[in-house]
Amino acid sequence: MPETADIARLFDKRPRQWGSPADPIAWNAVRDRVCAAAPPATATEFAVLLRDEFALVAGVELDDPDAIPELSFVVEGASAAVHLPTWRTILLPLLTTRARQLYGEIPTERP
Repeated sequence: MPETADIARLFDKRPRQWGSPADPIAWNAVRDRVCAAAPPATATEFAVLLRDEFALVAGVELDDPDAIPELSFVVEGASAAVHLPTWRTILLPLLTTRARQLYGEIPTERP
């Protein structure tokens, strides 16, 4: 089972593009919350923890199609919210794939 430092490294390589100025702040907040929890035993448990912590950080359930994230971050003096489509289609799948690699469910390199 990975240790907290291994889990933290999943967040080290940050995406080049974000959907909202609030996304990098949320990325850090999700990382901090995930790393504060006991390391999950499986990649599936990691994915559940990741989604749960994201929901707490963003103030919205990711699967709710009518969800409007809270303006819970201050970016350059203005309130901002995460960009849900980016989290749904890029950021959470990226972290989940990295976790699957860490847990040995998929190879880390392509042939």
